[in-house]
Amino acid sequence: MDVRSLPTPGRLIGGLIAFQCFILVTIPYGFSSAPPLDVVEGLVWAPHWLIGTYKHPPLPSWLIEISVLLTHNVILGPYLVGQICVALTYWFIYQLGRLLMDPIRAAAGTILMVGAYYFTVPTLEFNHNVIQLPLWSAAVLLYAHLRQKPHSWLLWLGLGALGGFGLYGKYTFAVLLIILFCFSLFERPTRAMFKTARPYVSVALAVAVFSPHLIWLVQHDFEPFTYALERSSNGPTSAPLVFMAAQVADHLPIVLILAVVGIGGLIKAESIQAIRDDVLFLRVIAFGPILLVFALFILSGSSAKDMWAMPMFNSLGLWLVMEIGRKWSLPQLNRAMMTAMALIFLVGIGFIVQALHPYADRPSRSNWPMIDIARAVDEAWHKQTDQPLSIIGGTPFVAGLAALGQAIRPDVMIGVDVSHSPWLSEADIKKRGIAFIFDHDEAVPALCRATSFKTTITPRDPLIPQLTIIICPP
Repeated sequence: MDVRSLPTPGRLIGGLIAFQCFILVTIPYGFSSAPPLDVVEGLVWAPHWLIGTYKHPPLPSWLIEISVLLTHNVILGPYLVGQICVALTYWFIYQLGRLLMDPIRAAAGTILMVGAYYFTVPTLEFNHNVIQLPLWSAAVLLYAHLRQKPHSWLLWLGLGALGGFGLYGKYTFAVLLIILFCFSLFERPTRAMFKTARPYVSVALAVAVFSPHLIWLVQHDFEPFTYALERSSNGPTSAPLVFMAAQVADHLPIVLILAVVGIGGLIKAESIQAIRDDVLFLRVIAFGPILLVFALFILSGSSAKDMWAMPMFNSLGLWLVMEIGRKWSLPQLNRAMMTAMALIFLVGIGFIVQALHPYADRPSRSNWPMIDIARAVDEAWHKQTDQPLSIIGGTPFVAGLAALGQAIRPDVMIGVDVSHSPWLSEADIKKRGIAFIFDHDEAVPALCRATSFKTTITPRDPLIPQLTIIICPP
């Protein structure tokens, strides 16, 4: 193969981004009849532009709503914003690599991340874990620039602003901030800056950016933290050692990409001497966050969800390339690219197979009949009243689907009372009425007046349970 005919490393990364966006947007959109679970939840909160919710900080729901406003489609928009997040992450990783090594190895370290489970399958459900991918990689890139230009006020202010903004994505962003702070005290150039105002102004800016949500947290007794503690104690979580084993398993396909590239050829290639401080930096960034989290879980005796580590390994590919310490050729980079594209394509095929042949006792959430559910609730409502359907409650997922499938999206009440729905009051329910829908049999909620109407519907898909509809007119 003529090396001159191969694309440049930067163009390869651009091609990788375009290919993944095309495959993992068009295929899921074409084979989905509903948004995934976390997207539906986000769309319940989204129209109200909340500064906080009882579960999470608000940034993902804001982005979901923006994506729907731009695309006018509750399925396409969230798939698109999820892959935009991955695209930004790839680009930030490549730019980080360009600071630390030559373009070919920077591209190699980026392409290797396609072998990480977290960069493909979970990104099809846009949520707080997915938004962390670009936030973490952007913060690491900004800090890497700061290592080289520690006197730059612009970099310190940028890091502070991003530090505060990143916490709106997920609170675990604080883990990265802790690691970066500790490393800034370790390296002499950045440590010297603590004799100036720069880092303190940076911290103050981060607090200022985060302060609206922080005030909300104080006013609501840190409710999301209570939710997180309850989930780590009672939810479907893993013991710390199992959690760590899952992280290893989630990154094993990287070995496949290296095998296709040719591990033997890499070992025999020309050795490249890396700068010791840069190697240490990548080691700390690649493993510091997960080790800190592991230690916290061990000390607290709690367990963790595997997905909580989703953004923590963004720099793993660059670390591998630097630790191998060998020169990569363009043909090797091209083989890595072809393997990565094959993995992405397999994820798309897997989505199609799951949509057509569910392997569980229920179809995936993205294959529930949103339009049929919405139509059934609308018909049941208008049999009892001529008032517009403006509030739907019940099981959050199916209530969300019933609302999203309407021509004009009603408000959704989470559950059977207004405790988690600050955009509604009991007076609203009495004045406007409410339609409840549950994925199980349910007694008439206490919010209903004496007059209520209960019915059931049986979805055409036998894997979906019978749904209960309760109409409570104004």
